[in-house]
Amino acid sequence: MDERVLELYPECGNRHALQGLYLTRLPDSGTSGIAPFIYTNYISSLDGRIALPVPGQHTHQVPAATTNARDWRLFQELAAQADLLITTARYFRQAAKQQAQAELPLGTASEFDDLRDWRKIQGMSPRPDIAIFSASLNIPPDTLEQYRDRKLYVVTGAQADQGRLQRLSDTTGVQIITCGNGHQVEATHLRARLGQLGYHRVYAIGGPAVLHTLISGNALDRLYLTTAHVLLGGTEFDTFVTGPQLAPVRAMPLRTMYLDTSTPGGAGQTMAIYGE
Repeated sequence: MDERVLELYPECGNRHALQGLYLTRLPDSGTSGIAPFIYTNYISSLDGRIALPVPGQHTHQVPAATTNARDWRLFQELAAQADLLITTARYFRQAAKQQAQAELPLGTASEFDDLRDWRKIQGMSPRPDIAIFSASLNIPPDTLEQYRDRKLYVVTGAQADQGRLQRLSDTTGVQIITCGNGHQVEATHLRARLGQLGYHRVYAIGGPAVLHTLISGNALDRLYLTTAHVLLGGTEFDTFVTGPQLAPVRAMPLRTMYLDTSTPGGAGQTMAIYGE
């Protein structure tokens, strides 16, 4: 990873090593001054696709045309700064069927030993805790076993099935966070709830519905977006935010943008940072 990336904005012309590009200590609180600082990351094609159907499976995954080790490194660097990850029950259902595209960040891969060491130097645990957004509470208990070294939470609405919630808690030891009066998670009070639990930097790695929930609840501070310079097409795909039209729209001003010409081959990619 010695190929450097070109800064396009705000200081056009500077070149930076890719490794360590995103490994800076993020703020402890968000735009409102209330902890925690909440951020997310996606990789997209030029035509806005983040995931496509997997043939023969009822699931979508990041396509090979955009997946690359350089973006994956930056994804892990962002995870290294988090004390909590937000993901979805869907990830664990996919894991149960061996359809999950990758393990949760800062897992066991030796290539990220330096990031786990960095966390230790910062006085952090080896890996972030995990919060699982779920309305259905359909989370295979066995898939949580490998994460018992971390605190595990299920975030759900007040009308979630209380019997299933209790069984899940008794079986797996997860802690329950209720946000919203219905079945679905509402993020309006999520930041305050997570702050009360002592979290400062929360990395949302869920899908487009999770991002919509965070934006609707004014609980997103920053978006990291890698755009691979390829066109995928297709009529069935995921984009990085899905849900009802946002009103008012959420402004996410550009902070920084880099150009990486080394991958995908013959195309390149830009890495942009939006928001606070």
